[in-house]
Amino acid sequence: MKNKALTILLDSGSIAFFMLFPHLVPLPFYSYTVICLLAMWFLLKKKGKTFTDIGLSKKGLNLKAVVIGIASALVWISFMQIIYIPIIRNLFVVPEYTEYNFIRGSLQKLIAIISAAFLVGGFYEEIIFRGYIQAIFEKTIFKGSRTIWSILSTGILFGLYHWQQDIYAIMAAIFGGIFWGILYKKFDNNLWVVIISHSIFDSITLVLIYTGKFGHLV
Repeated sequence: MKNKALTILLDSGSIAFFMLFPHLVPLPFYSYTVICLLAMWFLLKKKGKTFTDIGLSKKGLNLKAVVIGIASALVWISFMQIIYIPIIRNLFVVPEYTEYNFIRGSLQKLIAIISAAFLVGGFYEEIIFRGYIQAIFEKTIFKGSRTIWSILSTGILFGLYHWQQDIYAIMAAIFGGIFWGILYKKFDNNLWVVIISHSIFDSITLVLIYTGKFGHLV
């Protein structure tokens, strides 16, 4: 019992680190990702695991993963554009989303941010949240419980991780986190599926912002 409590405490501490470090330590241009991935490599090694064990395997990156990733991204962007954004705009006074307005009119900035979306939004965040945090919930904190509790908890943390945005964007991130959590489990913990899905979703969203179509039916 004591060992289990200590494991939960240490795992909870590592979750807190991945949630807070990127926001509280001012490092230039996403360089926090390197430190966090090194920390994750160390934590996995201490447990006798590698990145392959959490779904980042070479064989997982195949045509099926690419197709599912792209298709699911299109489904999710459609949900956001056609259902979520119109509903919240009809029910609430929603401030204009301006975080990425600086890319408008600059193709160079758009390409740079899309590259970051693949490396940070897709690759980094999915490894941390679905590959590591969701696994901790499933195998340690909620061990023996239904998988949905791990997915929901990770989705909520994923939304709170975006606390620099407004409440409507945080809620969208929570829903997105739950969507990718389900997708991750549906396809045998293949991280490549959710990495591709998340990356394509972010990229399409950035293109919509660039063209002034974000939040409008296109």
